[in-house]
Amino acid sequence: MQASVRIGRAPENELQLKHNQISRIHLTLSKEGERYFAEDSSRNGSFVKIGEHWTRISGKVEIKPPATLRFADWLARVDYVVEEQWDQSVMIPAGRLGKHTEAILVFDLCDSSRIASEDDQMAYHMKQRLTQIADPVLAEFGVRFFKSTGDGFLATFPDATKALAATLELENRIQHRNRKTANAPIHYRLALHYGETWSISAGGQDIHGNDVNITFRIEGVQSEAFTNLEIELPRRDRILCSANLERELAKGALPSVHTEHCGAATLKGISEPVDIFLIRTGWTEQA
Repeated sequence: MQASVRIGRAPENELQLKHNQISRIHLTLSKEGERYFAEDSSRNGSFVKIGEHWTRISGKVEIKPPATLRFADWLARVDYVVEEQWDQSVMIPAGRLGKHTEAILVFDLCDSSRIASEDDQMAYHMKQRLTQIADPVLAEFGVRFFKSTGDGFLATFPDATKALAATLELENRIQHRNRKTANAPIHYRLALHYGETWSISAGGQDIHGNDVNITFRIEGVQSEAFTNLEIELPRRDRILCSANLERELAKGALPSVHTEHCGAATLKGISEPVDIFLIRTGWTEQA
């Protein structure tokens, strides 16, 4: 049996790390029979911890699990799991998981890796300031679930109207902060979707599901994903939503917003094209 995992900046890797010190294909981990190997193909190097010291990996070297590897700001632990144990695992019936039909919000802080590489303190300040701005807004509009993603967050709301109201207020407060500070502006991408989420517990509360994945893909979508893009799509400082979310908004007390149809986008890992709208506000970046 031979298996491998590629780690790097390129999206086709099994593990993608977005950082300017990470090469497109930085490191490849492989298993050949009962032996494990790490092969470095980076410019800045990968390191394996031997005893109390870090040793740079040169080419392809054998590693002995459990092993600790380092590349840029990340540590990775390579461990051995007895294959037979997987046959004894128990799948939890879907009915025993917490299922919700709700509005999903994803926020991403743009250019955070570049900012961190230039000024770690500024990157830390921006993330702290974002937390200070976002926490009271999300609470005000009845957030049900919240999880930090490092460069942003994932949140859910019981209905689409509250999710949109929270999103618009969050954008408004961020932009007012940008106007008043001499520090670097907070640039962002926001995505809204409506669908099913499944609550699980794996070292802490989390949610999963295809609709969660769709929301993350909408957040990062760019012009190339559309077969027939109908508008100029801003790269950042924007709010995008799915057709599902827009349909839900039509059922409630709709805040005063202007939506523009972008078109159907092919999103990575999503089987069907997703219809996407731009929610244009006075803060929307001009493409």
